[in-house]
Amino acid sequence: MKKIIFILAFFLAGTAAFSFDMPFFSGYAGFLGDIAHDKDRKDFDAEFRMESFFSGQLDFSGNLLLRAEFYMATQDLVDSNLFEESESENAFFNLGEVSATFKLSTYRSSHYFTLFMGSFEPIGSDIFLQRQFGIQPIGARFTESWHSLSGASVYPFYGTGISYVYHPENSGAAAIYAYMNKQTFAEETRKVLNADIRVARLFPNLTLDLSAGVGFPLENTDANGNDVVLLIQEVQLHAGFNILLGNRYTSSLFAQGGFTDFVLASSSENSKKTISFSDLYFYLEPRFHLRKAQIHLALFNLPRDSADDMLYLKEIINSDSTINNLLGVNLCTVTDNLYIGNTNFTFGIHSSYMVTNADLEEFKKDFKAIKNWDMKLYITPFLSVPVLGGTMNGSFTVNVFNLKNDIHSSLMGTVGFKTQF
Repeated sequence: MKKIIFILAFFLAGTAAFSFDMPFFSGYAGFLGDIAHDKDRKDFDAEFRMESFFSGQLDFSGNLLLRAEFYMATQDLVDSNLFEESESENAFFNLGEVSATFKLSTYRSSHYFTLFMGSFEPIGSDIFLQRQFGIQPIGARFTESWHSLSGASVYPFYGTGISYVYHPENSGAAAIYAYMNKQTFAEETRKVLNADIRVARLFPNLTLDLSAGVGFPLENTDANGNDVVLLIQEVQLHAGFNILLGNRYTSSLFAQGGFTDFVLASSSENSKKTISFSDLYFYLEPRFHLRKAQIHLALFNLPRDSADDMLYLKEIINSDSTINNLLGVNLCTVTDNLYIGNTNFTFGIHSSYMVTNADLEEFKKDFKAIKNWDMKLYITPFLSVPVLGGTMNGSFTVNVFNLKNDIHSSLMGTVGFKTQF
């Protein structure tokens, strides 16, 4: 019923749009191919999977914005046929965002009212900064995502709700969100009502984006199993931030972090009473701009749900279902001062050292616990070349510590294309 109401509201917004001038359409599109070894086989057997995304926006004179974004991924194309019926799923389709935003301009300020479904401006993503201030992305190269324009986020969610943004003439903005999403904990899926606030501001050499919110899991049965109309047994807190000290074109310091599902109050014994380290998201990256190159050195801890959307980390996450988080460092050396004829291209290398499922509580009790941590070293050269009005991207990853044991599963590559129109 809620989805039907949302679709009707979106349709009415689209119908009302015809009262405005002719719309301006803009968007992004891209595809990515992953090549890796099938981990279930001993002999080399290549897997080739494809994923693509599309993001479009209709702008009716700046007064009404209609946005849609979707993502599609396939299973191995070598052993499956997308055009034949299959007992198992061979493709996945996700409607990333559908939203309608109405802008009301008043004296020295603007007001944005939005009805949305999907993942809309999630906490920790810099998409809010891009939309409100028209700036370029400030996120890290290492956490790049091909699933959507939102990029890395602290609190990934998929829900339905509304938002309001107040944007005065100065370089600041404030927003409130109310939405419903679903949460799975202890093999139980429940609906969660969320209320978030967000404050962002641009200074000459400082970019701030701060968010926080509360979640109220909703239940229909009490502790005795009796049906009730509505029961709230706990209050959760989530928060996140993006901070860029400096700017994208000079040496700077980027910080991104936050946490999810911290229980403020609860009457349930099954609730999480503390923030586990695997739920703590942080990414700290000093960026050094030299004459012909850039050096980015990052310290990070990335929860599974966040890393699963990242280009250079999703294969690591998908290779082992027991991984809850990735703790490590990454050294990125990159230059965009290379030329093939008159074509300028970008080349760089990610050198990533990380451990999976790092348990700091266990480490505090016994320093020898570090011996049980699974340590990994990945070297990933990457390339970006302008082609046909877009950008062709490629990368090749080597799992160094695993080369001796299994050279086939230690190698993987990607090739992709993005364009803006």
